[in-house]
Amino acid sequence: MKKIKIGIIGTGVGIRTHLKGFRNFLDEAEVYAIAGSNLHRSKQFADEYNIPIACADYKELCDIEDLDLVCITTPNKFHNEMLKYAMSKNKNIICEKPMVDTIAEAEEIIKMVKNYDKIVIIDHQLRFNPYILEIKKLINNGTLGKIYNVRLNQQGTGFANENAPWSWSFDDKEGGGVRLAMASHFTDLIEYWFDSRDVVSVTASMNPITKERLDSKGQSKIVNASTTCNAFIKLKDELTIQYAINAGSYIGSRFDITIFGDKGELTFTLDDKLKLYLRSSVGEVHNINPDGVYPDEVENKVSIFSGSFRYLAPKLIKSIQTNNNEYISMAATPKDSIYCLKILDAIKDSSNKGISVSFDKETNSYF
Repeated sequence: MKKIKIGIIGTGVGIRTHLKGFRNFLDEAEVYAIAGSNLHRSKQFADEYNIPIACADYKELCDIEDLDLVCITTPNKFHNEMLKYAMSKNKNIICEKPMVDTIAEAEEIIKMVKNYDKIVIIDHQLRFNPYILEIKKLINNGTLGKIYNVRLNQQGTGFANENAPWSWSFDDKEGGGVRLAMASHFTDLIEYWFDSRDVVSVTASMNPITKERLDSKGQSKIVNASTTCNAFIKLKDELTIQYAINAGSYIGSRFDITIFGDKGELTFTLDDKLKLYLRSSVGEVHNINPDGVYPDEVENKVSIFSGSFRYLAPKLIKSIQTNNNEYISMAATPKDSIYCLKILDAIKDSSNKGISVSFDKETNSYF
């Protein structure tokens, strides 16, 4: 079977996740080209990671005729133009989330994808994690009964250092902050688990915590990207979703999920993994151990985000090799991204204006 050639656009955090994921399958795929913000940076990464071709920009990378897959891992403000150009070159594409900046841009991409004969997916890699898949299974088969509340809690230490220098991650307009970095994953999980886009209202509060940072020239710059994000989302059928996100923790990382139903309760934590508590057997704990989990994930020795990409990578490779999209049927699509963007925009508006944002039932747009 053909060994596919992969090109990665971007030399930030995302490249390491993609490199590790694809290089678990060296017999099936090769990271063949890299494009950073300039040729010098591209060559640095190409040398460091033994990538054959260093490109001056994303267009040069997409112009490589025998490149099978383009990975867009840049800040999201660049995604729209990069997606369009990669599609003009008839490439398979995986793009970092969020797909684009605005609903209008997303709608334009969706129109282009409608008659496009290659893959275009969004990198919501948690959908491929065996624990996340098992949660969807337990929701769908009625084990938990009617779901009435989901709580999602994440904390990290990325913003904890008050002396860290200014970077794009502290600017909301550049795609920084937990709203886009973390809440986007939670929002996608809700859509994936419940197949629901029927939002009633969103109430949220965000805070940057550290208000200013010094740039490379020692100049003070205002931080407008959120360090924390607390949101309450109401869907139809009395289902409520709660986010509690903090990237300025001094303790360490957490990623917790709790799902309450009228027949049972499901919990997931990085340390204890997946546990089921049933109303029919109060006090009894059922440990859920899905097949195919990497040992280092079981032992909590890898980030759930970078770890989850290892489950996505082989399915994406196989899908390209066989021209069969069934391998990636659970992947987030450009159409899914509109739902995600609407919720993220509502979270921002609710926090900025100090109000609860209501959604129109017919258009699923807020007013």
